[in-house]
Amino acid sequence: MFTLVGLTLFAMVASNMITPTPYLYAAELGASLAFIGLIASAASAARLLSRIPMGLLSDRFGRRPLIRLGTLGVVGSLPVLYLALVPYQVLIAYVVNTLAFLSIFTIGLTLASEIYSSRKATGVSLFALSSSLAMFIAPGICGFLLLRFHIRETYLFASLIGLGGILCSMRVAASPGSRASLNIRVSLRNVLKDDNIRFAAVLETFFALGFNSIFIFLPLYLSERFRLTSAEISFLVAIYSLAMVSIRFPLPRLLQRVEEKGMTALAFFEYAVAPMAMPFGSSLVHFSVLLFAAGMAHGMIFPSMALVVSRSSHLDLALANSAYLGVGDMVTVVAPPVIVLFIQASGYSSIYPAASIGMLIGVAYAVMRGGGRTRSDEGGRILARSFDSSVARIKRKKAVLGIGTFLQKDDGKHEDAVQTC
Repeated sequence: MFTLVGLTLFAMVASNMITPTPYLYAAELGASLAFIGLIASAASAARLLSRIPMGLLSDRFGRRPLIRLGTLGVVGSLPVLYLALVPYQVLIAYVVNTLAFLSIFTIGLTLASEIYSSRKATGVSLFALSSSLAMFIAPGICGFLLLRFHIRETYLFASLIGLGGILCSMRVAASPGSRASLNIRVSLRNVLKDDNIRFAAVLETFFALGFNSIFIFLPLYLSERFRLTSAEISFLVAIYSLAMVSIRFPLPRLLQRVEEKGMTALAFFEYAVAPMAMPFGSSLVHFSVLLFAAGMAHGMIFPSMALVVSRSSHLDLALANSAYLGVGDMVTVVAPPVIVLFIQASGYSSIYPAASIGMLIGVAYAVMRGGGRTRSDEGGRILARSFDSSVARIKRKKAVLGIGTFLQKDDGKHEDAVQTC
């Protein structure tokens, strides 16, 4: 897990250092608002078309090849951005970076669930914490660099950081593929029938609308209306990521008290409030508070939904993650052009109430579909292990008191069985 955390930190810091700036960078190179929407749609289309094949190949050939390819893609795309002279080059490099990030994120999430197979909440929370730390560190570094350097020069610094991810990827343990062939007809049918996957897919639809309204168009809105600099926008993104980090430390304990679907509904409500208040923001402090609230909600949404999905079949875990996240990609392909039409008709402030309404619909759906743990047999297995441990303790106590050599021998056999489990 240490290697996976190191790879995630280095590679995702490098990848996320471009998060605050690609659309501003494209605008500097002469891109229109419509072309900026096209950049976002193209990246989402690439994610959509590659998620299922990526999950399938990961299940067939193992996790290591794809996660190594992802780290190479991150590092390779950054010099292309540095050398870009026209918006089309930004589009191509951004698409490559998006695919590379997707490989690291999807395969890393699957690896985390497999490493902690008996404690999925721990594995998912650790991976979520490391990824959110990267998302916090990256825009902070970018913001400081932008105080002295141009946007394009920050991409060179990012590529140097990404080299650490390549080194960590060399130490990822080989894992055999869990799938005997590339035929996914039966597996995909099982994934699509799964209630947990459908639950996550519906909510991902509404979350994608809210997330895109903030991360694609908010930097342009703040730059145009409030004349915020690239460095100030980077620091706002860092505040969003800081909120994600701050909530993920106590999140494992919270998930012991609140079931995953209930936590998702609560987080969706918080995320709905932030965009609704965006049109009323008037200063850097106001937007900092709103983005901190949205970041905390995001920090709860991803691990909670990932935990719901991780309850599906182990054989189809990568495919399951790819399937529900692919729904969000479909929304993101369509959303930017639609949002551009909203902006052209009514201004930037019109898109945030619409995003809030979508999130509130998600809250209602999560509340209706919630209730109870997503895997009813897990509690039974925990109780069974607890019962076995209790029996072992009783037998050991009897053995210490000297009640029969037969019980002592039997106790040793039972302990071996417990240790094997």
